[in-house]
Amino acid sequence: MENNFFVKQFNASKLSKYIEKICRAFSHIWVSSTFNSIIFITLLKLDIENSIIGTIFRFPFVILENFSQRINQKIVHQSIILPYIKEYLYIIMRINSSLIGSFLLIVSFYVLATSGINIYCLLILLISIGLILAKIDIIELIAQSSIFKLLFKMADFEIVQIDYKTNNKHALTYGFSIGTICIILMAFVGNLLGLAMIIGFTIASVVFLNPVYGLYLLVLSAPIFETKLILGLTILIILSTIARNVLTLPSNTMLFKSNISEGTKREYSIKYHWKLDDIGIILIGLLIMYFLSSIFSFKKVESLTIWVIYVIFIGFYIIGIQLLENRAIILRCIKLFVISGVFVSFYGLLQYQFGWGIMQNWIDPSVFAITDRAYSTLENPNILGVYLILSFMMAIGVLLTRKTKITLLFYTGIVALMALCLGATYSRGCWLGLLIALAIFITFYNGKLWGLAIIALLLAPFILPDNILIRFLSIGNMDDTSTAIRVKIWLSSLEMGSDFALTGAGLGTASYGYLYPFYTYYYIPAQHSHNAFFQIFIEGGIIGFILFIFTIWRVIKHLALCFNKEKLSESGVIALTIMCGIIGFLVQCMFDYPFYNYRIVLIFWLFITLGVTLAKRSELY
Repeated sequence: MENNFFVKQFNASKLSKYIEKICRAFSHIWVSSTFNSIIFITLLKLDIENSIIGTIFRFPFVILENFSQRINQKIVHQSIILPYIKEYLYIIMRINSSLIGSFLLIVSFYVLATSGINIYCLLILLISIGLILAKIDIIELIAQSSIFKLLFKMADFEIVQIDYKTNNKHALTYGFSIGTICIILMAFVGNLLGLAMIIGFTIASVVFLNPVYGLYLLVLSAPIFETKLILGLTILIILSTIARNVLTLPSNTMLFKSNISEGTKREYSIKYHWKLDDIGIILIGLLIMYFLSSIFSFKKVESLTIWVIYVIFIGFYIIGIQLLENRAIILRCIKLFVISGVFVSFYGLLQYQFGWGIMQNWIDPSVFAITDRAYSTLENPNILGVYLILSFMMAIGVLLTRKTKITLLFYTGIVALMALCLGATYSRGCWLGLLIALAIFITFYNGKLWGLAIIALLLAPFILPDNILIRFLSIGNMDDTSTAIRVKIWLSSLEMGSDFALTGAGLGTASYGYLYPFYTYYYIPAQHSHNAFFQIFIEGGIIGFILFIFTIWRVIKHLALCFNKEKLSESGVIALTIMCGIIGFLVQCMFDYPFYNYRIVLIFWLFITLGVTLAKRSELY
């Protein structure tokens, strides 16, 4: 970057020197301010972990640890069936052609016998025979492929192979056995469901083998698939983590160096200890308040159902800190979070361009000439926008810490793709949230960049399309029905919240929708308050609201401490971008309530989990 001609010219310019003087002046004021000291710098030694509340909340984890010490773990590790399942999983992870081919052969024969001859089944049959004859581990071909090497190099990932030598006879046996089980299931429950059950069993087994694999899958799939699937995967990871910690299951190193028939095993056991930090303790308190709110709700069943989902998704923070054991896992999850955003953004742009399933009830046609808004896999443009704030800022952090030209180019393209998709949402609150996040980031990362930022802002009216400018400048315009309606809903919601300030009014749209008609002044229907802070106050009462704000403060403080310590290192820059992403997310929360989408609940707390674990690893060293 220093060798770039334009950068050198800018650094030597008077504008750069003026900006540097201004930055130094503001930096001096900021550093010496009481606000900075209290909020960001000095970690208030509340010692939550060792408090009475912390001791009480840690009690279930102490019971689990005591149970793990008493349980006869040899019964598990010396199981007759378990070694065969493990070997099957390792062969699967090697993507062995004999196993896959034999499985497909059995299934295709069954489909041909029951459904008649068709070209697709015959094609699969021929492919399965070819795979059986090939007798190879496809993962080795991937590792040697120039294309895959390039793709992994661009994304800054390593191709990791399981250290296991496949026995092709065993692979064929497993393939035929699993295929036979599959066709039996298909005969009873149908072809698709039977196949799905086998795939589900395999995924569940891999997750139980090592919950970290499940965490990788969750980070990658959370914004893409339906809530029910994500909920099921999350529960699976929680159960597998509990099993791992209680049973002290082997770590993610390989268990079998040679064939099972040779009886040569090599196991590695690691003693896992439950961790519960300050954020986890506060979140348990928040979930307790949500439970009390649900008990006092006028819609108890609906509220308690949502509370269970919150326990799984918000409480996953506690599971996350068990699994994010080292810096390599954390950084891998961060990159997967960004890669997931690529799929969401790409689909969103295609959707916007070709009008796939676009709905127009988010647009006031009397004010705007906009005909389409992208929402991708997240059902609503504002939800997509608030998700992109998080993924965009994380992508910025990854981009600025890459060291090779090819990875810099790759992540620059990702940032551009996400920016285009965010533009296609036409979400004004999200645009504002991202601008504020970027402003904070530029200020702390390198104040000199304000020179370029100011130039970009001045050029924006001449570059950006008119519909984007009109949309952005309409913020606060009461002639826009979406703005006018929001203000009226806010007034009604505040009155509702004040009447249930102690216990909360219950969780979810059912409780809110039941009470809202008693408070509405303007006969405007609403399912939530269109303001996350108001909604948290309504649902959790004043105590729940304080606990939420307290959690966010502690999170931001940990991230700020990490940046102050690490500065422009990889951990420091990514911690700063995560902090700015959270702030940008909360800016949009002032104009909408994104947590009605349960996947956003999980994604937000996953984002926080990644940031806090990265920051706390920095605090340890």
